[in-house]
Amino acid sequence: MSLKHLTPDELHPLLNDPSLLLIDIRNDHELVSGILPGALHVPLGHLASAFDQLPQDKKLVFYCRSGVRSVSAGEFALAQGVKDVSHLAGGILAWAGAGLPITAA
Repeated sequence: MSLKHLTPDELHPLLNDPSLLLIDIRNDHELVSGILPGALHVPLGHLASAFDQLPQDKKLVFYCRSGVRSVSAGEFALAQGVKDVSHLAGGILAWAGAGLPITAA
């Protein structure tokens, strides 16, 4: 399996999909700019230790500020055997640039 790259316009309609788990991997101090609706916050530095607590039956979508760290998170999830893994290309910057909703963290 390979990591899927989702644009903001591709991800936005999927936010209501109950089989999808959106994971914000930014550091705590980065959350002042808000979080995507429904996202779970798991900083990248804690992902390995928290990974076993994530639901294993979900499609995982990672995002960060610009889309670089989320690729690392996605590749980690694939290496753990998760089959359906994506990341938000361009990160929350691209999401905000597309005028899509961000909620307070």
